[in-house]
Amino acid sequence: MWGDHSIQRVHEDANLHHVREHLGLDSFPSSPSCFGLTTAVVRRVAGLMLVFCLAAGVFACRGSDRSPVIATVNGRDIHRAQFERFLSLKMGEFTSGESPETLRSQMLDEYIRRRLVLDQAARSGITVSEAEIDQAARDDAQLRSTATTPEAREDVIDDLVIDKFYRQVVLRDVRVAPAEIQRYMDENQTRLTERAGFYVREIRVQSREAAERVHREVTEGRQEYASAARLQSDAPNAEQGGMARYDEGQLPAVLEKAIRLLRPGEVSPVIQSSFGFHIFKLERRVEAHSLDPRRSQVNERRAQLAEELIARKNQQLVDEALERLASSAAIRINDPALGFTYTGGLRHN
Repeated sequence: MWGDHSIQRVHEDANLHHVREHLGLDSFPSSPSCFGLTTAVVRRVAGLMLVFCLAAGVFACRGSDRSPVIATVNGRDIHRAQFERFLSLKMGEFTSGESPETLRSQMLDEYIRRRLVLDQAARSGITVSEAEIDQAARDDAQLRSTATTPEAREDVIDDLVIDKFYRQVVLRDVRVAPAEIQRYMDENQTRLTERAGFYVREIRVQSREAAERVHREVTEGRQEYASAARLQSDAPNAEQGGMARYDEGQLPAVLEKAIRLLRPGEVSPVIQSSFGFHIFKLERRVEAHSLDPRRSQVNERRAQLAEELIARKNQQLVDEALERLASSAAIRINDPALGFTYTGGLRHN
């Protein structure tokens, strides 16, 4: 898992020309988020001093930290205060002492992987300029309103560097051959004609209190929906950011009724069912396609399938890169200083 990964939609650009050429399309339609890897590129703005800080090394300007050392990664200490700040930025209210130990363990693993990527990016000479930061802020108005602390500004620098590292290093030579695209389309031919339905993201938890807290986080913009789904949901699609496609009539009536009231991009209130407490975000509706749809419809569906293949291939490469960094790193978890029982997957050396 790469948490909110910050790798969303950096992957397809190098392949779009090949896809257009293979499909014979004048333009490549933008796909909904369900066909990419997840969500906005970054969330906050940052200043030039922090850019210099990263250029000098991702750990160089963290300042003196007297809190306990909870882990050591390649000889560099991670302090409890650093981790708690990360939790606060990424999870808001969920950083309270009642956070499940498994969740805190997952977030510590993510924090360690994030530090490994940033360290590797620094060794590769990856930095971001003021112009890139300004452009990110212009592209997303939420960045301007949420970057109100030095920690938040530092976090956006990290997000931008990670994004750039994936594009320029990990995914630099990625290509999807026309034969691969055609094979994937052949395997998914039935998806070129669809029944009416909808693509939604879902978060499911087992208490109303937890559901209400998650709902506030995602509706007030303190946590991105897909990230909240990965970290909080106990539904089977949590690892996919809660993404699922349902045909009309497939869900229990109480859930489908709530989804029908939504417009794309809207989030439902908390809904109770026999499975738990649900929050839905409607991504898009799907109209039923006839057996002989218009050529424009076929082209759009083919393009979406091709982009989905690109996203899957790039996600695989990112996951493999993360696994290589983690498996080759010297990682020591200092259990007595954690304050919770670590159940993560990085206690390997």
